Amino acid sequence: METLALFLCNFNILRNTIIVGYGLAGYHYAKVLEDYGKEFLIISDDKLGASRNAGGILNPTIIKRFTLSWNSIEFYRKALLKYKKHEKDYGNKIFHTLPIHNYFNKISDNNNWSIASNKKDLNRFFSKITNNRNEKNIKADYGYGIVTNVGRVEIIKMLDIFKSQLDSNSLLSEPFDYNKLIINKDYIDYKGIKASKIIFCEGFGLKNNPWFSYLPLIGSKGEFIHIRTKNLSPEAIIKGGLFIVPIEKEIFWVGATFDRKDKTDNITKSAKEWILKKLHERLNCSFEVVHQGTGMRPTVIDRRPLLGVHPLEKRLFVFNGLGARGLLMGPLLAELLYQFIEENKELPTSVTIDRFQSYFSNSFK
Repeated sequence: METLALFLCNFNILRNTIIVGYGLAGYHYAKVLEDYGKEFLIISDDKLGASRNAGGILNPTIIKRFTLSWNSIEFYRKALLKYKKHEKDYGNKIFHTLPIHNYFNKISDNNNWSIASNKKDLNRFFSKITNNRNEKNIKADYGYGIVTNVGRVEIIKMLDIFKSQLDSNSLLSEPFDYNKLIINKDYIDYKGIKASKIIFCEGFGLKNNPWFSYLPLIGSKGEFIHIRTKNLSPEAIIKGGLFIVPIEKEIFWVGATFDRKDKTDNITKSAKEWILKKLHERLNCSFEVVHQGTGMRPTVIDRRPLLGVHPLEKRLFVFNGLGARGLLMGPLLAELLYQFIEENKELPTSVTIDRFQSYFSNSFK
């Protein structure tokens, strides 16, 4: 009887929001709703998306261009607060402060780094240059610059901790069936589950969404490997052609490739060979490849996120397009989306899907 009662309760609740997808976008929006005491239901299958395959680097700079990323200071402040709050709420450490050692490829990089490290805001992150050319296990002919106040977030651990706290009223582990969604005037209905609104946080899966597939989500495939070695320090992230990130004892995440043409989730020999070539160009030590994986980043044609409401169906929303910087942008964007939906505040023009209104019109021609 208790099981039946719980089952019926699950269907009779009018939730504030149904969230489709549980990567970084889905997680961050669910956390915002939880903070405001709103009822929600996450619907997601157990497929491993791009979020769970990422290296987990929290870094507001674009190292190869010696500059800050778009709106990075605001994103960074909010992200730090959110990840620290997660640690406090659940008593588990997920954010690890780690410097990034950016190994230079030519002598002019030293001068460019010195100039960048004196710029406002950027000087908070670009620190000293180390001209140590006697690195035992790393080729450092031109030295390296150190990026400080950055680190790594254990994404899988973070997602799993939050997920473990959810009951059957807040989590439905299954693929979403678009044909089962009924849109009424005052609410939406999914298999008898009612909510005021639904937010699609599907990553590249948005391309299959009948309401939002018109949006110019390109997708860029990224492949990576895990290596095992005793010859690298776990106290720093290495940047030199690619990222080498300590994730476990003697295990490092290495990547990633960037491919806009291949839309499959298959690992490839060519990607592995490219990564290994880059590794051998940088490392002077032995290592063992223990895993190869891939993920499809939800990148957008103009490199900006996708937030907003459907042009016609005003109970359907989207939170997508975080690309490779979901860790950095996700917390603040989730807050902005909440304010847009629940408090009628405007979204920044740079992220609202209204900027692609013509794409929606053209999809019917």
